[in-house]
Amino acid sequence: MLNRVKRSCWGFLAVFAVFGSGAMAHANNCADLKSLDLPDVRITVAEDIPGGEAWPFPSSVFNFLAGPNPGTDAAFCRVAGVIEKEIGFEVWLPLDWNDRFQAVGNGGFSGGLNFPAMNEAVMRGFATASTDTGHVTPDHMFDVSWIRGHPDRVENFGHRAHHLLAVTAKKIIAVHYGKGPKKSYYMGCSSGGWQGLTEAQKYPDDYDGIVAGAPANNFVRLQSRDFWVNAMKRANPEGMFGKPEVELLIAAAYAKCDPVDGVKDGIISQPRSCDFSARELVCKKDQTEGCLTQAQTDLADKLYGPEKTPKGLSVYPGNAYGATPFLWVPVIDQKLALTEIVTEDQRDWTPETFDPDRDIPALDKRLGDSLSAWKTDLSAYKARGGKLITYHGWTDPWLSPYNTVDYYQQVTKTMGAETQDEFFRLFMVPGMDHCRGGVGPNRFDMIGAIMKWVEQGEAPDRVIATGVDKEGAVVRTRPLCPYPQVAVYKGEGDTDQAGSFECRASE
Repeated sequence: MLNRVKRSCWGFLAVFAVFGSGAMAHANNCADLKSLDLPDVRITVAEDIPGGEAWPFPSSVFNFLAGPNPGTDAAFCRVAGVIEKEIGFEVWLPLDWNDRFQAVGNGGFSGGLNFPAMNEAVMRGFATASTDTGHVTPDHMFDVSWIRGHPDRVENFGHRAHHLLAVTAKKIIAVHYGKGPKKSYYMGCSSGGWQGLTEAQKYPDDYDGIVAGAPANNFVRLQSRDFWVNAMKRANPEGMFGKPEVELLIAAAYAKCDPVDGVKDGIISQPRSCDFSARELVCKKDQTEGCLTQAQTDLADKLYGPEKTPKGLSVYPGNAYGATPFLWVPVIDQKLALTEIVTEDQRDWTPETFDPDRDIPALDKRLGDSLSAWKTDLSAYKARGGKLITYHGWTDPWLSPYNTVDYYQQVTKTMGAETQDEFFRLFMVPGMDHCRGGVGPNRFDMIGAIMKWVEQGEAPDRVIATGVDKEGAVVRTRPLCPYPQVAVYKGEGDTDQAGSFECRASE
């Protein structure tokens, strides 16, 4: 028997009763949707998934998120098809519908449907949808070979596919149930977080509420960072780390930064308040163990710090100390993804020939509108009543949490803190890695929080995060606070209980 899908980075969902699920929805025959005539849409599958027994997910690069036996025992009408020529999609229409729609995002460079995230949504009663963004990659989500000879696919991947998914899914929902969704939501993390911010910026009418986790929204700069990091490694081969040096660096960061928040609990809760530098580990005279060379500490501080070009151009923020530095992986001769996106005459770029001061501004100009979501005026989304929640783990080793903080602060500068707080909130997650996992509590219900905000006007002043052991038993809870507030220990009570903490303005 297949296992139910495990919780994934697209939402650690708890059961909530406040909204409930509608009565058994009156729906038209599922098979009839096969002949549904929609402009530029070809439906290839319309079948009932009866539920009650395991149904294995179709093949997808995202199925690993569901564990060894990806499948579901939910009951729903499954609709699959193609938008325009090659934008694949599926819509799942639950037998017991809650009158709402939730689309889900992708990860990496997409290339498949996110069935695990769809399952989480349909199990809660949402009609749900996913798209492959216009290409299929059978092996892994970081394959970019699909773009060779197809520059038009950049637009689909960058923003068009998810907008067309929202439009198409709502039409299918309306036909099947005889009415459209009461409210529409979006949830995604990583590239899915970037896709969510793109929706708010470019297509504000698509969703009433958006949850965008660990967003890769500074996409062009993120890809440029790969060149910068590899060039830095090549220029400093003596600074490269092995596993022992990485462990030493991380242990030193935790030793200094963990107690900063007043509680020594194995979590760096306030990395911005900790003045740590790898230089503190430089070997003293005749010291050969438990220390780092000058070259290693120099490279570490460069990679963890703000990444800037020789002329001072910001490339991409560094990671927070405490994150396991995947940037150290010495794969410096690989073909970088950015070389597949740029024009033919630039595809011979290497870390040596890439001039960041010359090439990054050119890339921003050419690809920024298609692949980055850095627009800071979200007034159109606010005006339509939209609500937006972003979250990011402080120990994310892949995407910098400082990038998310920077974007939030830029929106504040553009719109004003009071206006922004009415519709857009950021929650930083101490001890969480990329979208999920990590030493800190990292399971939380952001979709429930955004629904309360949209439908009941209850802005999230805190969200409870839960940590579990290997058996799934709860071992720790903590409040996540709207930035710039942080969780502060009250001075008494169990430090593993959320009730012992309160949200306060950071000092």
